[in-house]
Amino acid sequence: MTSQRPTPPWGRPGRKGGPGARAHSPEAAPSAGRTRGAAHDIVAALTLPPSPVASAPVRPLPLPALHRLSRDTSMAYGMGRVDASGRVANRDIVGALRWQPGDRLEIVPTSAAIVMRACPNGMFAVRHRHCIVIPVTARRRHNIGPGDHVLLAAAPEYGVVIVHARSALDDMLAWYHSAHRSPETPRP
Repeated sequence: MTSQRPTPPWGRPGRKGGPGARAHSPEAAPSAGRTRGAAHDIVAALTLPPSPVASAPVRPLPLPALHRLSRDTSMAYGMGRVDASGRVANRDIVGALRWQPGDRLEIVPTSAAIVMRACPNGMFAVRHRHCIVIPVTARRRHNIGPGDHVLLAAAPEYGVVIVHARSALDDMLAWYHSAHRSPETPRP
């Protein structure tokens, strides 16, 4: 079952016509060989008002009310870049988990993310301080390559870290902004 994401009313940034002016409309065809990606879905979920024409005076946009932030601090979040060996360096996450070199870990297979948790007889070990190593089989399964950025979501109380690929972040942001529209923002 697929759901269609709303498409925002796009305007034209910059000068009308002239060099550098580009039409940003949902109907505009992507550049040769390119398809609409995550940025389109995320910006579409924001339902931004049309950009003003260059001759119109520039006014600051009204600030929408933010969705109420949780005061729950039981999770720790960080971003990291995966190197060729699958290492992701993040001092805050590893420190929050209190993992040390030699600690044993297990990988729990899921279709949406890579879940790693402390386990006395786990098949993998923490090899480096301040690094999480994602095994090659898990990286391949979730299409994570060298240089990719991942979201690390740690639950220190449970000794668990959940690794989300960038594509999952794109989906989460698009969903969040679609679900939390301000009441004064019209739907397209």
